[in-house]
Amino acid sequence: MRVLICDDVPERGGEDAKDAIDAAGVGHDVTVVSISDFRAGMAALVDHRRRFLDGGPDLAATCSDPLFDESGADLVILDNNLTELDVGGARYTAEGLAGLVRAFTEIPYVVSLNKNPHTDFDLRYLVGDYQTVTDLALNLPHLANSGLWSGTPAPGPDSFLPWYWPALDGVATRRRRQERFVDQHLDGPVLKALGFASAQVPRLSRHARGALSPDAEASESLEAVTFGQFFVTSCRSLPIEQERQGAVERMRMKGEGAAAARRVVVRIVAAELDKWFRRDVVGPQSVLVDLPHLLARMPFLLGDRACNLDRWNAALEPTQWPGDAVEESYRPHLEAASFPHSCWTKAPCFWWPVLKADAELNAGFFRDHPRWADAVFCEDVSEFRGATSPTAPQEFAAEFEGAWSRRYVARLADKGYTPASRFAL
Repeated sequence: MRVLICDDVPERGGEDAKDAIDAAGVGHDVTVVSISDFRAGMAALVDHRRRFLDGGPDLAATCSDPLFDESGADLVILDNNLTELDVGGARYTAEGLAGLVRAFTEIPYVVSLNKNPHTDFDLRYLVGDYQTVTDLALNLPHLANSGLWSGTPAPGPDSFLPWYWPALDGVATRRRRQERFVDQHLDGPVLKALGFASAQVPRLSRHARGALSPDAEASESLEAVTFGQFFVTSCRSLPIEQERQGAVERMRMKGEGAAAARRVVVRIVAAELDKWFRRDVVGPQSVLVDLPHLLARMPFLLGDRACNLDRWNAALEPTQWPGDAVEESYRPHLEAASFPHSCWTKAPCFWWPVLKADAELNAGFFRDHPRWADAVFCEDVSEFRGATSPTAPQEFAAEFEGAWSRRYVARLADKGYTPASRFAL
């Protein structure tokens, strides 16, 4: 995996970030970009944005600067504070540059660093910094966490690994799959392409509906929203709506300019739809439910193993679904409700309304079972822990609409959880 680190003081912040990644032992090809190359690359991006929006005859889908055009990078890490990066005009931050990197380079994943240095875990929407334009906002120490890259917690009771973190080792491949998905369905409705049945659309929260389309009031109009309309009304990578509208109009023309515009639109939609999916669809666990939250609601799926806390966590280990996660008799029910588009989900997910309405499955609550372990899923360490253990998990209220906003964290002493008011139950 090829990683670029862009910092306005590369010999200090950039090298610190590289050292942190090296400490994680992930073995990736990491380059700290020199300040001269970074400045030239960003100036070229700003100029390319102007020419792209002007729609000239030499319209290209990507910036031709060597930093971005020839790097072959899979991931770029942008330090948030770029006060010493002088490219003319207003001072930039990672938030101001991330959209340009996403729109006009082929680098699939953009991470900002140190935007919120006192926040390790997001208690609001369980997505990290929910306002960031980047794909993920991290802090420098997080880069040294091997679990951030692999998705597997390091051994030990204090292994910090938020469930909402994507495994960075796989994000480039997954993003490219998302881009192919968007390109194949670009002219069609978003929800239909994702497999939403009409009965499931009303279960989306108001926040989810508004983020997908600020103009759609009824479920029927939300179902009609296309990927192109989502780009125009909701995407923030190009912040001015008239500019996005112009890109869509050029995409409908013939020639190289149309192909270039389409490529820009596809990259932006894939990234921003991924954020919507993580924050507004998977986060609330109301329409789609993933395996740990499903087991917390239906412990009987584990059968006789539900009395053993270790077996709860063993069920979360990466396996070929359905594997050995649940009792064999329940697997057909879960397979029938399985969400098929894995490029949009970190782990296997299931349509919760389908499972909830499955009378045969729900009969499992009334069968004779051994006493279930008193387990809760801790979002900050990605594992089940005993609710009444000496270091009991702490409950908090996430800022989701719906019935499943109450969650748990182990609340590690050396990590920052914000906003702390979410713990005031």
